[in-house]
This record gives sequence, structure tokens and C-alpha cells, in this order.
Amino acid sequence: MPHPRSYAQIVAFANRTLPVYEAALRKLEALRPSDADERGLNAWVAADRTAAKALRDLGLAGMRHDYPGTTAAVVRLQEAALASRGAAEALGVTACASG
Repeated sequence: MPHPRSYAQIVAFANRTLPVYEAALRKLEALRPSDADERGLNAWVAADRTAAKALRDLGLAGMRHDYPGTTAAVVRLQEAALASRGAAEALGVTACASG
């Protein structure tokens, strides 16, 4: 996650990122896993739903200039991202991002 220097940058990050994240989440939710993978996929989707909510909360807290709210949302977002990554890796899914 970038290190914004203002509430406007926090709001811009959330507004730019949330639609992309929600679109990916919808695709993930549409998957129909095998019985063996269903539990793992459910964990992955749950973690990504938590991340999406934290991202929404981050944007709202930024609009309110709510420092404790933005801090809490960032922590929840980071925790959910770690859980998502772990659930994906447990299913054998890995991704490389560069940039």
C-alpha cells in the first residue's frame, strides 16, 4: 500500500482501488471449486470480502479526516490481505506483481 501524505490521497487511493478489487472479488465469488477446494476458496473469498470492507472503511475515514479510523482500516486491510494471500497459496495459487 502506498504511503499517502494527506486525507485526499487516502480517499483517492480507496476510490481508485476499490472498484478494481470488487471486480476481482466478483470473479472469485463466481468460481465453482471442486469439493476438495471448496473450503479453501471460501476462506479466500471471506478474506477478500474483509479486505474490500476495510478498503471502503478506509475511504470513508479519509473523507471524515478520521485518523484513528484510517489507522484501524489500514490494519484490517493489511491483515485481510495476508489472510487472502495465505488462502490463495493454500490452494496453490500464486501471483507475481511487479511495478
